[in-house]
Amino acid sequence: MKTCWDFLFECTNIQFERVHKFVATITAKQAKAFGISSQAFDARVIIEPVEKHHHPTSKQTGSLKIVLPGDNKETRGLAFWLSKQVEQQITFSQGEMKIIYGAIGGEHQPDTAEEAEQLGDEPYFAEIQMVEVPPTPTFDGLSLQKVSGHPLIGQFNAAKQAKNPIDQFLGFFKVLEDFYGPTSKKVKLATALKTSTELLHLAQAHLTITENSLNKKLTKDEFTHLVEKLVKTRHECAHLRTSEGFGIAHGNSRVATEVKPLMEPLRGLAYEAIKMRLSPY
Repeated sequence: MKTCWDFLFECTNIQFERVHKFVATITAKQAKAFGISSQAFDARVIIEPVEKHHHPTSKQTGSLKIVLPGDNKETRGLAFWLSKQVEQQITFSQGEMKIIYGAIGGEHQPDTAEEAEQLGDEPYFAEIQMVEVPPTPTFDGLSLQKVSGHPLIGQFNAAKQAKNPIDQFLGFFKVLEDFYGPTSKKVKLATALKTSTELLHLAQAHLTITENSLNKKLTKDEFTHLVEKLVKTRHECAHLRTSEGFGIAHGNSRVATEVKPLMEPLRGLAYEAIKMRLSPY
């Protein structure tokens, strides 16, 4: 049995004139990692545009179909991974492609009469992924009682608007590095941050950790441990050496396990540091 996954996409600054079909070779190592097979095989990738737009900046929608051996449960992880690889490669080489993961469909394609009989009249499947949308915050007039500015406000806003977690992380970290980084080449970055009294006070005033279902302020040792993790993660995000197996690249599973958990405390520290140093125009 094969499964044809159907992902919706939209593209900007690129137009698909026709249906494109490709073969993606899945190595034995990749297949084993996703639990499908221990042998290499070819996956089929099909890009079907819905309609053509003549304006170069118009968004074009379409369907990205990925055909893999196995049922939808067996192939789900690899299908999502392949869709992300296609999205990233097209965005890198030609224009912006965005997979819409809210509604995903697919079809089981039987290889034998027995499989066709097993499926009956229900070869199709669908997934709906619900994403909670937070309410739009109401403007607080007290935040603009005086017009204040700092050169790192732009840096903070750019980091917040970055499209991926690694760029966000590095953007927020630059704020801390600018304020509390070493002033001498003899002092290491981690040492400078850990010995900053101001940064410690900000962390203890605005960050909390959960322990035994209770929120509590950071101790100095916990602050030191947080800084060490921030610096280590920053080093691996900023100094990528894929040929040597070093660093955290976009799309790597470590983004979810190591980068994202640090994002909120890092963003909070950067925000409070700028807020404290705001000066009136």
